[in-house]
Amino acid sequence: MKRIIPVSSGKGGVGKTTFATNFALSLARHGKTVLVDLDTGTSAIRHAIDTPVTRDLYHFFRKGEPLANCVTQIDSKLDPDGTYKNFGFIAGPLHLIDEITNFGPQHKSHLIDAINSLDANFIILDMRAGLDSTVIDFLPVSNSGILVFTPHLPSATLAASDIVKAILFRKLRLIFGKNSPFYDTVDGRLDFFRLTNELIDRVEDVYDGSMRNLDEFAEDLKASLGDHQITRTVQSTLDTFRVHFVLNLFHGVDESYQTAIRPFIENLTGNVSSRCGITNLGWVTKSDAIHKANCRSVPALLATESDRKKAKDRVAQELEDLRITAIGLEPPKKKSHTPKHGERASDPGDHLTAQLDTLSAMFEQRRADDYRANFEYITQRALFTMKTRRSNEFGDTRIHRPHEMLDVIFAKSAHP
Repeated sequence: MKRIIPVSSGKGGVGKTTFATNFALSLARHGKTVLVDLDTGTSAIRHAIDTPVTRDLYHFFRKGEPLANCVTQIDSKLDPDGTYKNFGFIAGPLHLIDEITNFGPQHKSHLIDAINSLDANFIILDMRAGLDSTVIDFLPVSNSGILVFTPHLPSATLAASDIVKAILFRKLRLIFGKNSPFYDTVDGRLDFFRLTNELIDRVEDVYDGSMRNLDEFAEDLKASLGDHQITRTVQSTLDTFRVHFVLNLFHGVDESYQTAIRPFIENLTGNVSSRCGITNLGWVTKSDAIHKANCRSVPALLATESDRKKAKDRVAQELEDLRITAIGLEPPKKKSHTPKHGERASDPGDHLTAQLDTLSAMFEQRRADDYRANFEYITQRALFTMKTRRSNEFGDTRIHRPHEMLDVIFAKSAHP
């Protein structure tokens, strides 16, 4: 069960690297895990783990070292019992090096091939905050990876939906691009190509208010083309896209819902689409212990017994917990029907109600959990998702380059 999962955030300051590091450590108890620092301008992972690094991405790019040789294991002083022996990390360069921090297409392709070849069950990518080509090219085709945001930074919460938008538009432009095999099966393909891409341009242009989101794009196509292969393909692309998120610095249901989840859902459904599946994988409680551990460059899960309250072992009740909270794995949708022109494909209120119900149910079960149990719970939900869903619904088995993405899209989804 190999899976490459990027961890992203709309902006910095949400604890993305803290989450990615501890999530990777937690996964390492279930399989060989490598954490890759792609926020190469800050070398954040190097500073988060107090372990000597002898080889990093500098040696990979400049010295020709195989990426597998750049994996650093945890120092025995941090993990004396070998609990996390399956964990390793690849650090960014010690100092900012422009050609590595802002690597071009050749470096990017080289790194993608090397990451895909790593011998690991789980590969976690700690992405640069925000959105640029360095980020978008490492994201999956049909899901968001894991988005991290917090109730304490509203602008980052709203920016997280921009990542979803970027992935969806990239996929649509691939499907309806000039090199796509899609049009080989469509009569009058040049006219359809022109119409479809003009509409994509309109909805992507934030300064053009004539088409607010991709739902209106799908409805406009439906009005123009009727029940057509293009219309069905757009609808399927939206319906099968999956968004996964984690709340960091959680401090209660009401605050998290009002200041993080609600703005995120409203921005996503209003400006991107309300048709996507949205899953809350869990939260990490606001904790002084995590802050103190970060200050000492020790991941919170590696803190010694004297630094924490011993967490209750929840492995035995893992499956029952997952069954009880299965509501959170896929918010229920209304019975599907073909929307009429001007009618919304689905009600964003459905998402809001489902997310509030899920958050409340999760909180009732997990209110006594400390941060260790938070990470274990998120990990179990992630593993459950990997085991029960198609690989392209949560991360993917490899990073696909643009010329590979078309093959993947049409091999997995064909034509609806």
